[in-house]
Amino acid sequence: MVAGVVSLSSRWTAALVEHETVVRAFLTACQGVAPADWQRAPAPGKWSPAAVVLHVCHAYELGRDSVAGGPSMRLRVAPPVAWFSRTLLLPVILATKRFPLGVTAPREVVPDAAEARLLLPDAAAARLQRVSVQAAAALRRAAGERPAPRLTHAYFGALNPLATLRLLSAHTRHHARRLAHPTAVAGAG
Repeated sequence: MVAGVVSLSSRWTAALVEHETVVRAFLTACQGVAPADWQRAPAPGKWSPAAVVLHVCHAYELGRDSVAGGPSMRLRVAPPVAWFSRTLLLPVILATKRFPLGVTAPREVVPDAAEARLLLPDAAAARLQRVSVQAAAALRRAAGERPAPRLTHAYFGALNPLATLRLLSAHTRHHARRLAHPTAVAGAG
């Protein structure tokens, strides 16, 4: 039993360190966006850097609020598909540190175009920093609850708090790469 607790504790420590590293890389990528490009989408049908930051903020806000009893995402796939994705695809995503390309963002985290147009870079960075820290802390606290809450992801179904944090890190890493290389990385938005 003690070995299991130590193992879970070390997995949380690793996940929190990874999360902090990913958020720093995302914020660095935001700083690298030229002011003239902040509101410019890299291609038709893609999101501007401002909209990408807002999308990532929405993901953290959803995770933070869902673990506190707020609404989660609506499941967009059949339960067996969610089980398959959670059991086979999610571990690959987390191990390879690569988020799937071409996946449509669930409506719960799609950025509002009008809100994105008003989002200034400094305010966006501050918001992302704040909500990412809040979400990580809320998920860590929730992991200690018995039973631990499950959050519903649109494609993976029910996730425990640790899996949610790791998925948020993978998602943030994906968008940091997109911000750093807007024409080289395709994907939702």
